[in-house]
Amino acid sequence: MWRGCGRFLLVAGSLATAYRGARTVERVLRITPLTPAGDGGGDAGPVTIVVPARDEAPRIGVCLDALRAQTVPDVRIVVVDDGSADGTGEVAVRHADRDPRVRVVRGEGPPPGWSGKVAAMQTGLDAERAARSPGSRPPEWLLFVDADTVLAPELLGRLRATAVRHGADLVSAAGTPPPCGSAAWPLLMPTGIVFIGEHADPRERSRRAFAIGQCLLVRRDRFDAVGGWAALRDRRTEDVLLATRVRDDGGRTRLVDAGGLVTTSGLDPFSAGWASFRKTLVAATGRSVLVLAGGGLTHAAMSLSGPAAVACGLRDRHRSRTRGGRARAGALVVAGLLGWGGAAAAHHRSARLMRTRTALAPLAPLVWALFGAVLIDGARVVLRGAAGWKGRDQ
Repeated sequence: MWRGCGRFLLVAGSLATAYRGARTVERVLRITPLTPAGDGGGDAGPVTIVVPARDEAPRIGVCLDALRAQTVPDVRIVVVDDGSADGTGEVAVRHADRDPRVRVVRGEGPPPGWSGKVAAMQTGLDAERAARSPGSRPPEWLLFVDADTVLAPELLGRLRATAVRHGADLVSAAGTPPPCGSAAWPLLMPTGIVFIGEHADPRERSRRAFAIGQCLLVRRDRFDAVGGWAALRDRRTEDVLLATRVRDDGGRTRLVDAGGLVTTSGLDPFSAGWASFRKTLVAATGRSVLVLAGGGLTHAAMSLSGPAAVACGLRDRHRSRTRGGRARAGALVVAGLLGWGGAAAAHHRSARLMRTRTALAPLAPLVWALFGAVLIDGARVVLRGAAGWKGRDQ
């Protein structure tokens, strides 16, 4: 009885993994390609860029160099030094001294009821509004960029042209690895895309819209209409939630394939990448130890069900002395191969999207199981009361 139950669970896990992989491939294929900058963008109005930065001194300079080099005219850049203790503000001020488009404001941490990054982005918007001269043209677009992210000079123009061409109110792009990126890119990022894609859709067909906050462009009037960051003041998955609010308000959202024009060092070194994914998963689960631990174990078990089914099926086929037994063993092998192949296909497609190595696709079940360990580690840090980020609890 127990043996039959175990085989049933292996088949069920393998088929579920095959379905999961097929759905991931289909959703990744829906991601919108970037439009050429001159194709439909025109003079789409001023852009205010907000960069929340906390303890990013080694990275903020390169980020600002790239933002100042954007080919779009009428750009204003607001850097929010969010209580940094490592000289982030000093680096940003040097850029402001050289470029009047750059403004630096100091934040001292989130007020009660606000999460840290959301509060910093709101501080940047408040500073931009306060500094705007009477009669000046307000920004028609808002671009939020993480301080560890670097944009190619034409990226902003192409994002805006993409939004105009598709009638989108919000477009976002995920960062890809810099040269010599850490092992977090091939090991964790493809599975992370699979994980996000299970709950959000780049073409607005699921309960939540798919957006990535590393580089997020939104029309100001639509942003204000849905309540802006104030409506999400206590949330930590603010990118997906903002996109979902925009969609539910009648707007359109798009996740774009930036073609390697957005790079980020946020997953380097590997330990930083692990901690970054753990932070996101802890936030997405509301710090539930039960969800984190149970989800991690379930995710790992499902991921490994394909190879386990193949191994058990081959063993049973070798041992069986009846035609029926060999047929059941063959069915187990087929189910396992479907699950294994589905995981490999999803990993390969997600790795290509992220411009990271695809060679690990055949080992996708093991790599996916590793992501389950990130969830379990999230439960550990919540239990220890150490689930904060950069010295903060939020």
